Amino acid sequence: MKRNVTAEKPTEIKAPDSPRAAENELADMIEYMVDQMGQRFKNQVLGGLQVGTVEKFADAQTGNYAAVLLKLAAATKKKLFKQFSNQRIERVSKSVLSKMDKKTKQVFYERVAKATGIEVTALIAGEAMKSTTNALMLETAQWIKTLRDDTFQRFTNDTLFAMTNGDSLDSLVDGFDAIEKNRKNHARFLARNQVQNYNSISTKIRAQNLGIQKAVWQTSGDERVRPSHADRDGKEYDVAKGLYSSIDGEFLIPGVDYNCRCTAVYVIPETAE
Repeated sequence: MKRNVTAEKPTEIKAPDSPRAAENELADMIEYMVDQMGQRFKNQVLGGLQVGTVEKFADAQTGNYAAVLLKLAAATKKKLFKQFSNQRIERVSKSVLSKMDKKTKQVFYERVAKATGIEVTALIAGEAMKSTTNALMLETAQWIKTLRDDTFQRFTNDTLFAMTNGDSLDSLVDGFDAIEKNRKNHARFLARNQVQNYNSISTKIRAQNLGIQKAVWQTSGDERVRPSHADRDGKEYDVAKGLYSSIDGEFLIPGVDYNCRCTAVYVIPETAE
C-alpha cells in the first residue's frame, strides 16, 4: 500500500548501511562452493591424469588425451552440480538476504517514524514488497549460479590450454591454485556487490512507496571514490530517475554501480499548510 509521508519541515534520512554480517555470510557460502569445486577438480580430474597423458599433449597428440580430461571433468561436474544445485543456491541466497532485509527494513522505517510520527509497525504493515524482494533474491542466486558455471568452465579450459602447451603435471597443479584463489576473491566481491545492490534497490522502492521523490547522493568521501561518483556527491536527484553525471553519461542511484560504496539520503517533504 502506497502512502505519502511528510514532516514538519523537509527532513533527510540516511538509507540503512549494508550489513557487513550479511556480506560475510553470503561470501563465506560462495567461497565454500568455489573451494569444494577446486578440491574436487584437483583430486578427481588433475589427480586422475597420468604423467604420460600430460606428456602426450606436448607431442601435439591432443585429440584422444583431451577426451580423457573432458571425461574426468564431466563426471566431476555432475557430482558438484548435484551438491551445489540451483535449488540449494536459491535457498541459501534467500536465507541470507531475508535476514538482511528484515534488519534494513526495520532501520529504514524507524528513521521514517522518527521524522513523521507514524508508528513503525504501521509503516511495516502497510508495505507490499514481496514480489520485489523475491525478484532481488532470485537475481542474486542467478549471479551465484553463473559464478559456479563459469568457475568450472575456467578450471577445465585453463587445464586444457596448459596441457596443450606442454606444461608438466606439477605445473598444472600450481597454475590451478592461482586460478582457484582468483575465483575465491571474485566470490567475495560478488557477495559484497549483491548485498549492496539489494539494500540500495529495496530501500529506494520503500522510499518511493512512501511518496518520497527526492534524495541526495552521498559518497564515502575518501580517495577511493571514483570521479563520476565524486561528481554526484551532495547533489539532489529524482529518486525514480537517478542522478546523471557527464563523466560516465549515466543515470544512477547510490550503491548499485560496480563496487559502489555511496549512500542515498532521502528527503521527506514538508507537510503542506
